[in-house]
Amino acid sequence: MLEVHVDDRDTQIFQLMQAALAGEHVLLFSSGKPLVRLTPLAEPNHRTTGYHCLDISADELDAAFSPEVEAEVAALFNFHPGNAS
Repeated sequence: MLEVHVDDRDTQIFQLMQAALAGEHVLLFSSGKPLVRLTPLAEPNHRTTGYHCLDISADELDAAFSPEVEAEVAALFNFHPGNAS
């Protein structure tokens, strides 16, 4: 495997790398044909979903999974555990 360390911020590869890290789709072409795609190895620092992004307390989240709520959801789907087939 060839490893290249990018330390010189004046190089074009560094700019391409920064663009890929920022979410840009970076393709490298030769003779009009795409040959290489630059993609980040790590996930972006921001997340669009997940508990830490919700504006809800732990108690509210726990209440959403109470037996009462489960029974209400089961009734909405007309599901009766004793009659599962």
